Amino acid sequence: MAIYVFNLLVGYFPCGVDNAQGYRAQILDHIGDPVRYIFTEIPSVEDMEYYERLGIPEKEMLSAHQFFTDNCSMEATVEINTKLCELKESMQYTEIKETSDGKELQKNGERVAFISLDKHKKCIRYIKYYKQAKLIRGEFYTDELLYGDYYMIAATNGCEYAKLVRRTYFNRDGTVCFDMIYDNGKERYLLPDGRCCTKSEFMAEFIKRLKLTEKDTVIIDRFSQWEYVQPLFQFGNKARFIAVFHTGHYFEENEGPAHLLYLNEEYYYPFRNAKFIDTIVVSTEEQKKELQEKLTEYGQRVPEIAVIPAGGIQGLRYPETVRKPYSLIAVSRLARSRRIQEIIRSVVLAHERNPEISLDIYGSGEYEQELCKIVEENSAQRYIRFAGYQNVTEIYKNYEVLLTASFHETFGLAMLEAISSGLAMIGWDAKYGNHLFIHPGKNGYLIALDLKSVEGEDQRVKDMAEKIVEIFRDRKRLDEFSQHSYRLAGKFLFREVEEKWKELLLS
Repeated sequence: MAIYVFNLLVGYFPCGVDNAQGYRAQILDHIGDPVRYIFTEIPSVEDMEYYERLGIPEKEMLSAHQFFTDNCSMEATVEINTKLCELKESMQYTEIKETSDGKELQKNGERVAFISLDKHKKCIRYIKYYKQAKLIRGEFYTDELLYGDYYMIAATNGCEYAKLVRRTYFNRDGTVCFDMIYDNGKERYLLPDGRCCTKSEFMAEFIKRLKLTEKDTVIIDRFSQWEYVQPLFQFGNKARFIAVFHTGHYFEENEGPAHLLYLNEEYYYPFRNAKFIDTIVVSTEEQKKELQEKLTEYGQRVPEIAVIPAGGIQGLRYPETVRKPYSLIAVSRLARSRRIQEIIRSVVLAHERNPEISLDIYGSGEYEQELCKIVEENSAQRYIRFAGYQNVTEIYKNYEVLLTASFHETFGLAMLEAISSGLAMIGWDAKYGNHLFIHPGKNGYLIALDLKSVEGEDQRVKDMAEKIVEIFRDRKRLDEFSQHSYRLAGKFLFREVEEKWKELLLS
């Protein structure tokens, strides 16, 4: 049996689904069956390195585009010194300039090539070639040249830039496998047999070539607007399909971004095609119950629904020194749906009553500049800090309280990691993860969430500020909150989650 995981994301900000895939990779590695993690978009070096840091081995990654060639390795093995000798002969470069991420080749003071290296700085990942300071060609390497990029000089609003117009994939012997043509935002694929395919048709061809059987398992983490989903159901050849629901699938009135009663677009397709899905995996019993009700309400078949937490912990983490007093932490992708602006405004109000209170925000995203502006407008830079995207596993234990303001935490990996480091918690009385990890009066506070209130955000900010002040009033009680978080975290040890996945996959 082989396990195929769809899909690893390319070109987006890091999110909770990525982290969940990293957690699960460690579990699947222990089960022992071959696993391949699929890129349905062409990954960059940074994409591959990011997922490897999360715990997904590079040797288990598979690019759908690369699969058409006879080169299935994604590991970089072409050594830089060997290539430099080759380029010296062909390009006659005169100088090598070292940079933080590679080597720039110059000829008589003009850049002629740039070589990006792997994380070990020994092997080549990508080479960019220049002519008269303009990018004209690129080459991506694994253990051989995998594909070449070809550019033309284009202009927008009077500014010239290098426009990618063709990408050619090669077999190991250097012969052309297929071409990708880029035209006005669309991709076309020219296959060796003469066919010209769209992206959807190309994905269908990829699924066919996987030759899935009833002995294979396909785990689908993302559904919305992905060209591979329909071909998977169409050409999956009775493979076992497991759909993992990482977010809330249904919004009540005023819960969702459109303030309507509606089905999350991420799950519109699996709801309509529930008959093809063998098992749906959710993170909490509360989510399972609502999912069963909604599938029935929509007149769809209800598949087997398994409750398996989206993550687990290796053990409990204790501070090596005293935690920073009155310290708050928020860990999240910086997107509007995470409502970090409400956390910031709440901390500003709380700080007026307790000047010792501070907040560190970990994460990155498209909303960061607006959030920074809110901090500046409130002259709060001294006690509210943006720490960027980091691996925070060992950082939580330095803080006392985690704040979360999202209305939707299907599981909440940040909350799990926080309780494993003994943090108290403050968040909304919202499904599903908040109910799982925040036990009111035992390890923190759940704040009543009235989405129909005319006061809206202003009232929520006041309510959260009040709880922030309250949680720091009694140091003995705060320590008791910490101990309860540690006891709760013990129920989510890695081995417990691993057993649930083993039971599902081996059944």
